[in-house]
Amino acid sequence: MRKPICVAMISMACLGCSPLLPGDGPGTVAGPAHPRFATGSAPGSVEVADLNGDGKPDLIVANEQSQNVTVLLGDGRGGFTAAPGSPFAAGQQPNDVAIGDFNRDGKLDLAFANHEAKHLTVLLGDGRGRFAPAPGSPFAVAVRPHTHGVATGDLNGDGNLDLLTDSWGNDQMAVLLGDGKGGFKPGPFLMVGKHPYQRVRIADVNRDGRDDVIATNLEGDNVTILLGDGRGGFQPSTGSPFPCGDSPFFAAVGDLNGDGKPDLAVINAPSSTTDRQGRDGVTLLLGDGKGGFKMMAGSTVGTGKVPNRLAIGDVNGDGVADVAVTYTDNDSIALFLMSRQGAVASSSTIAVGKRPRGIAIHDLNGDGKGDIVVADSGDNQVMVIPGR
Repeated sequence: MRKPICVAMISMACLGCSPLLPGDGPGTVAGPAHPRFATGSAPGSVEVADLNGDGKPDLIVANEQSQNVTVLLGDGRGGFTAAPGSPFAAGQQPNDVAIGDFNRDGKLDLAFANHEAKHLTVLLGDGRGRFAPAPGSPFAVAVRPHTHGVATGDLNGDGNLDLLTDSWGNDQMAVLLGDGKGGFKPGPFLMVGKHPYQRVRIADVNRDGRDDVIATNLEGDNVTILLGDGRGGFQPSTGSPFPCGDSPFFAAVGDLNGDGKPDLAVINAPSSTTDRQGRDGVTLLLGDGKGGFKMMAGSTVGTGKVPNRLAIGDVNGDGVADVAVTYTDNDSIALFLMSRQGAVASSSTIAVGKRPRGIAIHDLNGDGKGDIVVADSGDNQVMVIPGR
């Protein structure tokens, strides 16, 4: 249901300055031969978690065409090997991944949004890197037209993790309530903005210890923040929905200025190829720690690139999270190093493999700097770019 996308532009938050953008910095950087690891067909989403309990980060890669998930176990030094039995079936076109302990056995499990289907697939982990379908999986959800994204959190305070997915055609989010045994049943629907699309997210944006909901509203040009009461109730935060540029369809959460308050990075895409006034790129919103967000004044620079997905993490180890964005049609990513003023301190464009999509940032080798993991959908691989 994605709307057509026009020539890309980057709209970056800035406090009293003009941000550096791709083309303003050192240009495209080929760099050394970055490590690459094989996946299934057309890898999309990539996430990082310790799946086998050895204290070392592992990779989870959802392969959309081969309809499975590749699990790569890390050695703590930046190397990865496929888990026994990997890849594991993950349902029709797994489009997004949520990670949590759904059956409360102390081992991480996986949930997938199955694109073009009205259900979520849940796989239970054995704590050693193997996964098997949860009883009753896939779990039906009455969304319209189908699922795009998935997130997890304890939305009703019963100690069991729940799932959240989008109902794009109804301007709603659908809750699936967890039973603590790996099973899920239909829960309430939450009203958000106009046509919430792709990646719903759950985070504690007002720092009260309760899970909140973040929805990018494609047709509303804004982002809805629903604050949770810890008992299953949700109310829009003061000022929600918040403007965040044209046609937002993907958000990531992180501290972009080092003040300890969650901020947002949002991908935008204007609605038509004739809409040259649209800001197609990335918008940053700084949080006030109470559930409010403000899009800071900045500048807009044409790049000729179409952003696909993004991640937030501290790439240079300075204590401030940075932003990395994939450009599927240009076989590259952009890296924006952030300052404590909430502005872009520097930027660069890095060549990667064919048709990069999913991206994650995590310290994979223990050096204190976030490494960038990119899923190259055209090469059936993930690439690791070491932190700087």
